[in-house]
Amino acid sequence: MHDRRYRKRTILDRKGLIERMLEDTSRTIDSMKQDLERSVVDYTFVPGKDIIETDESVIVHVDLPGINKEDIELNLTETKLKVKAEFNIELEVEHGNYITLHDRKSGVMRRTVRFPKKVIPNEAEATFEHGVLTVEAPKLEREESFSVKIK
Repeated sequence: MHDRRYRKRTILDRKGLIERMLEDTSRTIDSMKQDLERSVVDYTFVPGKDIIETDESVIVHVDLPGINKEDIELNLTETKLKVKAEFNIELEVEHGNYITLHDRKSGVMRRTVRFPKKVIPNEAEATFEHGVLTVEAPKLEREESFSVKIK
């Protein structure tokens, strides 16, 4: 006679336990991945930029939404523009008598933009309107364009 208490357990008997352990491990890894992705997005802020080159100057637009003009620092050389901005952005969405979303992000954003041509840094002008920083610097060697008649 075999007593059920002393029966050896086989891998098939433990299949359910192993499946639950694998599912739990998989959920934990997915959760850690989502947390890491969220952290990377929250703590790295790289603004968009546009570079426009005219015959006489180089114009750079950098998107800095939610940043105050006083918190932006610019440094120019003949070959590049460095933008540094401190940000402390707080978003709060209320619905009725309770807050449905409250988010706060703060840190320092840095962006370096290489100019396509050398510029004269001490003659550059900068403006900041509606969250867009515009820096215009005259080219060191300006190009003139002329119309040429075809013979």
